[in-house]
Formats: sequence, C-alpha cells, structure tokens
Amino acid sequence: MEEIIRNRAIVSKVLLFEAFIVVLAGFVFFIFASLEFTYSVILGGFAYILPNGMFAKFSLKKSATNSSSILVWFYLGEAIKVIATIVIFALSFLFIETLNVGLVILSYSVMLLGNLIGLSILIKN
Repeated sequence: MEEIIRNRAIVSKVLLFEAFIVVLAGFVFFIFASLEFTYSVILGGFAYILPNGMFAKFSLKKSATNSSSILVWFYLGEAIKVIATIVIFALSFLFIETLNVGLVILSYSVMLLGNLIGLSILIKN
C-alpha cells in the first residue's frame, strides 16, 4: 500500500510539472508568436498529459490488492490512455482549422520525453 501512495506522489509531481511546462510554453508562444502557435502547443501538450493522468488514475487504484487485479487495472488504464490520445488528436485536427500540426506533434513529443526524464529522476530519489 505504501508503494502505491509513493508512486501516486511521484506521478502527481510529474503531471503537475508537465502541466506547468505546457502552460508556460503556451504563454511564451502567446507573447512572442501567434495565437495559432499558442493553442497548437497547448493542445499537443495536453494531448499527452490528460490521457496520462487517466492512465495513472486507473493503474494506481487503491482497490487493487492482488497481482491479477493490478494487471487488469493497468491494462484498462492503458487502453483508456490510447483511446483518449487518439480522440484528442482527432478532435483537434477535425475542429481547429488553423492548427499547426508540426507544433502539436512537437509539443506532444517534448512532453513524452519530459515524462521519461522526469520519472527517471524522481524514481532515483
């Protein structure tokens, strides 16, 4: 049980840090670039952060006590994460006409790398 609480704290810190980075990048793009670049960066970042938050919620369930229930929640969380990511990208591309696709994908990729680096740093500590 302590391990789940520790893992939740680590994941929460990483997700909050990522959200801060996305908002900060959006603010910088808002000041120095166009509104199109701003919401492209924000959408790309949150296309990674929101599904990851859903995955964390499902995979770190308190009610999961044995290995089979933990595995079920993990797979369910991963499936929801993949579907949510696809839905966010699809809705973004369908409904926002002046979207900068390159920035959306770059922002998503930066969040992915940031997540890997952030988790590796926090897990070592």
